[in-house]
Amino acid sequence: MKKLLLILIPLILLAGLGFGALRAYRQMQSVPINSVKIIRESLEKHDAETFYKFFDADRVLENAAQEILTAQINSEVNSTTYSTQDMENIYNSRKVEFISSAKAALNDYVSSKKINFPENLSPTQKWLKDSEINRCSIKNISKFVIKDGKAHAKVEFYNSSLRFNFELEIFMEKFDKKHWRIVEVKNFENYLVGLNRALKKKLESLNAPIREKISDIFVTKGYDAKVIDGDEYGFSKTLRLTVKADVKTDKPLAKIIGKIIIVDKNGSEGVTPFEIDMAYKPKGLQNFTVDKVLNPFVREDADAMKHGLRKSDLHVEITEIIFMDGTNLKQFDEFPQ
Repeated sequence: MKKLLLILIPLILLAGLGFGALRAYRQMQSVPINSVKIIRESLEKHDAETFYKFFDADRVLENAAQEILTAQINSEVNSTTYSTQDMENIYNSRKVEFISSAKAALNDYVSSKKINFPENLSPTQKWLKDSEINRCSIKNISKFVIKDGKAHAKVEFYNSSLRFNFELEIFMEKFDKKHWRIVEVKNFENYLVGLNRALKKKLESLNAPIREKISDIFVTKGYDAKVIDGDEYGFSKTLRLTVKADVKTDKPLAKIIGKIIIVDKNGSEGVTPFEIDMAYKPKGLQNFTVDKVLNPFVREDADAMKHGLRKSDLHVEITEIIFMDGTNLKQFDEFPQ
């Protein structure tokens, strides 16, 4: 899962609706404003006991984990390769760390309005940190509608650091005659889509100058690709790439590292890393052969085996150059800490 304080969106911003504009308060005609004010005041006073009385963190986190982790796992793991039980095991193993890290971040915020991240971040902590949730603010709140004992509203947010909007749905329930509690937050996919797009754009801006230096040394002139037979039984096939490049450097090279990206008919990407041994190879224009075994159980590979590859389906990217003296030029695959 790629390299985000997502949980703190519902846990902090939604819990702190009282910080919104007066217009937002007036829209909440059917929900007792007193409960919202109590949530706001509990955050101002760092009153964790009252805050958690009006904000059911366990229920919110349970639903958040299900939506977020399911979306992440589906984007990383090919469902044709893993059984339903395997997918469930992956989810359960990540859920424990996810909820634990989110709870710790929330407790920090309620007690001090600051998130204390350790030096060595867990996957969720890194994900939460990269999301820059502290730069999110409420842009708009719809009118609350009460149905079947729940008050429901849509809340639009704006992340001013990564510059994207997203919308979540919140649900509140009465826990006594006068007071309401936030019990559920939905549609985290909206946040994930906007966040992933914004982070990808930010990472690309960091890599742009590095990519330019790499392309000045290993100048790719083009490549040809063809699918050939793989194992002797015909079960797999091999994608053979012939990369034509001009090597321009006076500094001896050790390795060229890159990735082959195959895009299937649905736009899903399959990524395979490769290495080219450059030790003692000459400079100048030359051809390099790169082979990739096509796995019939991977959707993108299976499409390539069955239908072949168009030029637009295939991308080759050089991500790192390693020199003989041990130095290197490398694109970031995650944000530097």
